[in-house]
Amino acid sequence: MSKSIRNLVLNSILVVFSTLLGLSIINQFLLYLSNNNNQRKDFPRQSLKYLDPIARWTYPDYENSDTNSNNLFIVGDSYAEGAGDAFLNNQYNYSIGHFLDGNWRKNTNIYLVANSGSNIPTQLYLLEKHLKGDLQNLTGIPIKSSIFNVILYFYEGNDLEDTLLSKKMPFTSFKDTLRLYLPIKYARRTASHVAKIKFFSIFKRQSSLSSKNIFRNNICIGYTCRSLPPLQTASAGLSEEKIINEINYLKNSVKKFSLRYPKAKMCLVYIPSPATIYSPREDFYYQKYLPNKSLKTDSKSNNKKSLLIRRLLRDRFDFELMTFVDPTKTLKKQAFKRFIHGKLDPKHFNEHGYKLMADATSKGCSLM
Repeated sequence: MSKSIRNLVLNSILVVFSTLLGLSIINQFLLYLSNNNNQRKDFPRQSLKYLDPIARWTYPDYENSDTNSNNLFIVGDSYAEGAGDAFLNNQYNYSIGHFLDGNWRKNTNIYLVANSGSNIPTQLYLLEKHLKGDLQNLTGIPIKSSIFNVILYFYEGNDLEDTLLSKKMPFTSFKDTLRLYLPIKYARRTASHVAKIKFFSIFKRQSSLSSKNIFRNNICIGYTCRSLPPLQTASAGLSEEKIINEINYLKNSVKKFSLRYPKAKMCLVYIPSPATIYSPREDFYYQKYLPNKSLKTDSKSNNKKSLLIRRLLRDRFDFELMTFVDPTKTLKKQAFKRFIHGKLDPKHFNEHGYKLMADATSKGCSLM
């Protein structure tokens, strides 16, 4: 072997080794962040999105105590996590969990079982794995007591669509399980997604007419109007039969969990969609999750489905060890006076909206 070839081989080996070492160091750093992401200790808010959702179960800003026997698990999607303008602006006390009654925060460990998609059955599955000890390294202090509280936040906007599109549970394959040990995979995927959005946003700014900008909804409250993107609705793309099937699927998942943990107190809180809360007077564009031909719907059809979903949930989830809380009327009443969704993030509540949800939760869920 000539000297030049030998040098090339050695340099290649050195490059590969250095790359693997660098990736290993980054991965170990992400594992550390997964267990140390308390924002009260100046953990950067925007960095949370690079951590696997199951690494964010302990509420940032809030340290749970191993001596506290009261444990509350908040189950839901990005609404439960607190996505919105306050989160984007690095403000503190931005979520339902932060705004819950002061006594709850003082006397209770609050855990967030959220943001694994808008899919309560999946999150209950992950919560059960944690309670069995399979996810302790990513959720802080192990929960040994069989007595705890669970609040399920059902989001009208896309919970049913998400369960219809995917009923596959995570960590059922070896490849899936690597998520626990290789958080760099999730961080890389997120970084690629963020870079792609920024790249395409350059072309959107250069174009005076973007296809996404055409499908806007003009929503006015008093003299204040906003141009909003397609609204999330009460399952505008689903038939009544599919709505019933998905709610039955949810009921069976919750029932199985409650049978395994009979001492757990549970409460289901309903989060209505922006289309239901603002009820536009004219036909409006809605956010589609299924390949339906229609682009628009109307408030009458949406409200009819919203009432159906709420009635079905009330019939199935309002029983002895389960309470159903529906703040839709209160939220709609407040929306006559002001917007309760953000300007930067019109799909999620603003601070006022989250405070309303926390108030409805603390009044309606008799858990503590």
